[in-house]
Amino acid sequence: MWKIVFVLLFTCWGLCSIGLSINPGVIRVEENPEGLCSTFVQPYYFKYDCHEYSSSTTDGFRLGVQRIKSRAFPSGSELKGPVFLNHGILSGGDTWVLNQPDESPGFILADAGYDVWIGNARTTRYSYGHEYLTEEDEAFWDWSLDELAAIDLPNMMHLVNNITNERMYYIGFSQGTQAALAALSEGKLVDIVEKVALLAPIAYVSHTYTPIGFAAAVLHLDKVFEALRLHSFSTKTKTGQQYIDLICKTANLRCYGDLASAFTGINCCINNSRMPFYSKYETQATSTKNLIHLAQLYRTKSFQKYDYGEAENKRRYNFRYPPAYRLSKIPTQNLLLYNGAMDSLANVVDVERLKMELFPGYRYMFKPTYAHLDFILAYNCKQEVYDHVMAFFSE
Repeated sequence: MWKIVFVLLFTCWGLCSIGLSINPGVIRVEENPEGLCSTFVQPYYFKYDCHEYSSSTTDGFRLGVQRIKSRAFPSGSELKGPVFLNHGILSGGDTWVLNQPDESPGFILADAGYDVWIGNARTTRYSYGHEYLTEEDEAFWDWSLDELAAIDLPNMMHLVNNITNERMYYIGFSQGTQAALAALSEGKLVDIVEKVALLAPIAYVSHTYTPIGFAAAVLHLDKVFEALRLHSFSTKTKTGQQYIDLICKTANLRCYGDLASAFTGINCCINNSRMPFYSKYETQATSTKNLIHLAQLYRTKSFQKYDYGEAENKRRYNFRYPPAYRLSKIPTQNLLLYNGAMDSLANVVDVERLKMELFPGYRYMFKPTYAHLDFILAYNCKQEVYDHVMAFFSE
């Protein structure tokens, strides 16, 4: 219930305790009882080995990266190589391990012999905060897609490359695909990535048709965020709940009865009995600047950098308008796109536009029954998604 395009959600992250330095700026976290490993992997300690890492960005954020290996491959000689998993907006790396092992992508890949690395972008729960800023500081939330693509994603993936000394596979979901497309379009990561699989791929969002997304755009909530100087957004707060109530009333929705469908489309294959468990950990906070950026993309029907206004654009970009991410520059010979017909966020029309702007050579798969969250939470995701992704990786 956490993949909206323009609004939502929760904040909190674990604090690093005792660590061991590996490379400059990289810490292996030795003890973190509130970390992703302890929370989601430790219950299956007899099957999986999990370690926490923290890596500092150039602007001071301490990103969290977790490494999961199956104990069925003790020597490591039979591993198929590292695979990096990148989450979507309004969530964290835990989305890859929220289900039972046979239904969670992170565990499925580890069971198949992959060296699994899970990324957590800035300000998410399973990262490690900032060197000197707190969530009360405006600068803590001064980021959008641009920083995820230019700073966070390269930082985390180079951590993996430095430790393993191997090129890696990449699986992105939702905004995790958008960040990858932006980074690859600027020549980043190309030298350390073997193959790329983008699930529910998003570049353009102009045909997003969820009722709540449409209502948020009509209400110009991004302008409200700016006017009230709101820097983060969470439905766990009174203010956040008031905004969600306003959006849902405008769209004539009973949002708190079925947020997942209201935000992402009708997901076919999620075990609804697990919704209380999902809600315990998701959604997570994002910056309002990130949501404002997405609202800009919706209105301009573009895939471009953040629009600061003419004066600031000239200072930052040397142009009056923000530059576009040039999708035609992305290498496509080792790229897989996989989307679903019922996905209200990665809308089929927007995905078709993405396909048209990519250079030929990519692989494409389509699932008629899947909506947005099915790609990470469906009980049949192994058979319907990840068996195909792993077959693509092994080609």
